[in-house]
Amino acid sequence: MVDVTAPGSVKLLCCVCGEPVPALQQREAATAEFPLCRSFDCNRFVEQRRSLPANLFRAQLEFLRTQFRELKSIQQDRERRISARVAEEERQNQQLLDTVLEHRPALAEGDVQLMVIPAGRTHVAPVPPQRIDNYRTHLQEMLAAAEECISTSAIAEDRNLHYEKDFERNSDRFQRTPELQAVSNQLCAMCRGACCSSGGDHAYLSPLILRRMLDANPELGGDDIVARYLSCVAAETIEGSCINQTATGCSLPRDMRSDTCNAYFCDPILNYHRDSEDAGAVRTVFAVQRENTFAGTIDPDTANDVLATALVTARRLERLPENID
Repeated sequence: MVDVTAPGSVKLLCCVCGEPVPALQQREAATAEFPLCRSFDCNRFVEQRRSLPANLFRAQLEFLRTQFRELKSIQQDRERRISARVAEEERQNQQLLDTVLEHRPALAEGDVQLMVIPAGRTHVAPVPPQRIDNYRTHLQEMLAAAEECISTSAIAEDRNLHYEKDFERNSDRFQRTPELQAVSNQLCAMCRGACCSSGGDHAYLSPLILRRMLDANPELGGDDIVARYLSCVAAETIEGSCINQTATGCSLPRDMRSDTCNAYFCDPILNYHRDSEDAGAVRTVFAVQRENTFAGTIDPDTANDVLATALVTARRLERLPENID
């Protein structure tokens, strides 16, 4: 199989899936009866021809080719619909901003940064006993690992080590520009913890965090640390989210939370941090809140309506009416 779509070039295609043969294998494949890509499945299938009658192998090969063509067509159609969906959402977002600017002559477009933020879960439910048991087990396992280390510096691998550095970076950034932290906090409050939904029954707590708690509270034993964490779990929490997420925020004090929780910002806010530093100014944010930041990248058919809009500054978050007259 060959691809002659590129002007002045002829590329060999895999005889099974139709994908291009890697450049380094083109010369070898040019003389092969069955040119192949690097896929293990494609290579394994062609290898089976040695144990199959020629006519049966050819029939199976044609069947697989048809399957791959159909799957490729479906994927290409999905990608087209995703691109169209994302473009439409971007058009809607810009139209919303244009409407706000039209009714707020004091605002100049260059002074406002458009940002799409997700929406956290809101349904509150009693905490099932099984979740408490899962959380206790996780804490006990993390504590056992923490007690094997004499200090936090002895921990070479930990899920929170990366975020420990991010926390230091954020602290330096916010110390230089307190307004940036204020805007970020406003946006996180509007989101209501979409990032918390993956906290599950572990809350991103790791040996590093438990070791730090032991060092900061030498008068407490391991069981006391576990009990302190368990005592912070509210009777009702956000269903399907972190066990510590409540209707009013995290039930853990900041010094008991993971570095992941204390340092994490979603990509839209991180981009805002970088843009603000580059511009040397903290701009007003026009926040468009949707169920997902870009539903089109998850499923082009998933509903992703605008849930709310707001103008956000360091001093306030102004929620805007659905229809701006």
